[in-house]
Amino acid sequence: MTEFNKRDNLANKDNVERIDELVSDINSILEKYNIEKRINKSMIRFNADYIGNILYVKDKTLSHIIFNHYFPKPNKKTFYHYTTFQNAENIIKSKKLRLYNLNKRFSDGEFQAFYEEHGMDGYKDGKVIMDVDCSTKGIMSDIYYISLTGSGYGTIHNNLWKDFGEDGEGIRLEFSVTPKTDDFREVYYSKNNDETNIPLLKNMFNSIKNKYGKPLNFTNSSKIGSFYIRGKFKNENEYRLIIKRDSDDYGAYHLEPNVTNNSELISYIEIPFKNKFAEFELKSIQLGYECSDDDEIELNQWIKNLDIKPNIINKANKEE
Repeated sequence: MTEFNKRDNLANKDNVERIDELVSDINSILEKYNIEKRINKSMIRFNADYIGNILYVKDKTLSHIIFNHYFPKPNKKTFYHYTTFQNAENIIKSKKLRLYNLNKRFSDGEFQAFYEEHGMDGYKDGKVIMDVDCSTKGIMSDIYYISLTGSGYGTIHNNLWKDFGEDGEGIRLEFSVTPKTDDFREVYYSKNNDETNIPLLKNMFNSIKNKYGKPLNFTNSSKIGSFYIRGKFKNENEYRLIIKRDSDDYGAYHLEPNVTNNSELISYIEIPFKNKFAEFELKSIQLGYECSDDDEIELNQWIKNLDIKPNIINKANKEE
């Protein structure tokens, strides 16, 4: 008998003798954080090397409970995208949006930090599990995103011009967004720079591993990491559409990545405004406060061939 088979036999024994105890522990943690929904023993199991709902569990309720509680669906329809003048030209003329994979943010550490800060030992850099690359970069390679903001006006928005709109030389695009999947969500910001983790997840991962000696892994943990950002970026008021090429929830593997950096595994995909993941209607365009009259003339040339003309609003005011 192999060592794996021995561990698997012990897991099967635990699925008979300790599964009720495990379910009770999970539900106690959910109750502690004022989450009303509960799981039952068909929604989680002991496996040879981990505890979770990835394999041999059809009901993914635990994943949905956590995802929907901390990453709610947007309750608004209109969002903004601050970008460079050249990128705006490409978006408007092509009627397409470019989504980079999360490896473009690898140096920011936001995705890897999610795993480290929550004690998610089930994912280790460099490991291949069941032919799947579970390294951080491997996971990030197939998750593509576009960032939007809920902030259009007010004291916050000059920061957005500065950080994303070429310091006023770029353009702000306003979109009405109609999601067609569950993967358009509000970003979760940690409460402050010191408390960087989601308390429920940290508690759950630590408690289960300490008591049962195995890490907790669940479906959609990589998706959750895609919407988790440290609190110091909260002023961005970010919403994200992500597309996982390997998702079982929707067909996306046909999307062909365009590689921009082989060594860092950075690539992008492009989707038209109307697509199977979300529909984007361009509602308005605003030039940044440093744009010139010639820029405005050029912008009006871009929109000539659009079926529905977006509203061109007054140039941004630097003092707004």
